[in-house]
Amino acid sequence: MSPRMSSRRHPMDASAVGIRMKDAQTRLDSAELQLAGDSPHEWKHAAEIAVSAGIAASDAVCGHVLGYKIAADSHRDAVTALREAATSSVAKHLEVLVAAKSTQSYGDRLPTRSEAERLILHARRLVEAAATIL
Repeated sequence: MSPRMSSRRHPMDASAVGIRMKDAQTRLDSAELQLAGDSPHEWKHAAEIAVSAGIAASDAVCGHVLGYKIAADSHRDAVTALREAATSSVAKHLEVLVAAKSTQSYGDRLPTRSEAERLILHARRLVEAAATIL
């Protein structure tokens, strides 16, 4: 019998970890393609996808190391879990990304190319760290 998980902790097996890792890489690739565009709307989409890529990479790491991912209203819980599963420096990338999530996903301000590049850099570093951990 598997251990009971709270509603915030969703158990992950190796298959789920692999899916989330592939999601992370695919989303990162998509973000980089969108960043190549000339429109601030494309940069906004790139930033939004970068956040999603980082969350997927974090899920993969937590699933691999802890056996679960966090599914809670507060992303702080996911950052805490990633810090436990990896290191503070890896978790810092997720912290930056989730801090930008509301603005990029729901906001009505378009980012500069530089702002989108910064988020993609954090996503890339998190995806690379996840690949190393897995």
